[in-house]
Amino acid sequence: MYYINNSRVDFPENWERRSEDAKYKVMEGEINCEARDYIWKELKLQLADCSNDKCWYCETAIPRTDNAVDHFRPKGTVQGLSLAYETDELNKFNLTPEHKGYKWLAFDFDNFRYSCQHCNEYRKDLEGTCGGKWNYFPLLDESDRGYIEGDEHYEEPILLDPCNPEDWELLSFNRDGKPFSRFENGSENDLRVRYSIRIYHLDSKRLNESRVSQWKLLRPKVSKAKKAFLRRIGNKPGAKADFSNSLKEITQFMDSQNKSLYRGFLLYQLEIERESDDNKIHSSWINTIIRSAK
Repeated sequence: MYYINNSRVDFPENWERRSEDAKYKVMEGEINCEARDYIWKELKLQLADCSNDKCWYCETAIPRTDNAVDHFRPKGTVQGLSLAYETDELNKFNLTPEHKGYKWLAFDFDNFRYSCQHCNEYRKDLEGTCGGKWNYFPLLDESDRGYIEGDEHYEEPILLDPCNPEDWELLSFNRDGKPFSRFENGSENDLRVRYSIRIYHLDSKRLNESRVSQWKLLRPKVSKAKKAFLRRIGNKPGAKADFSNSLKEITQFMDSQNKSLYRGFLLYQLEIERESDDNKIHSSWINTIIRSAK
């Protein structure tokens, strides 16, 4: 996951008016949400452009399918969900009272997320690992659940949101690409990370392997830059140009137009490289790379 700035989207002509009209008809019971599904699908390409065609939850490049627009707060009946403390197993339950969905947000642009089917649809992989956001929307405090328009502002969602600039940095990864929680067991951030990993299916084997494959490409470039930097501070001939070229290679690799890039994971690995530098020799230029990639 990485922060998505969705303010870049330009609405088609009269889109906002048509969105408000659809919302009114849904809230009045004249139509259901799916009767106007073309309204959110109309923004599919613009949403995809925000992330260079990559899923906002897992950063995987995806085809622009018809069902690529997820509603962060579900438009359909909300399903309750709990996470077993010891096993991280997901357990479904029915909300009481029943929540018919955040229908007033069905056509709200700020509720749209560009998602791959793997993150969005409930499924099990071959290993039996469940995942998929579906109609789940767990809260830190279920008593804060909003049932009428406006009350959603009092909710504290458990799921990490790619449109929140702080959320993506809560994820941690080991060298095998597997995400984990670095927070105290049972703490607010611990719950948010663990729920999100399971619901978005961020720990699938194939996804972990894809992250690692990217680090295997970037790590030699980082090692090369470290050697060039040491030669530079030793005033070796040509070292300044070599180091500059090494930085250029890394920044080009981290470019946002790279569709194979798992930016959140790679930035975390760069932070580990920075923190493992006991003498802080390389901290300055690694910080420069991290800032430029953000």
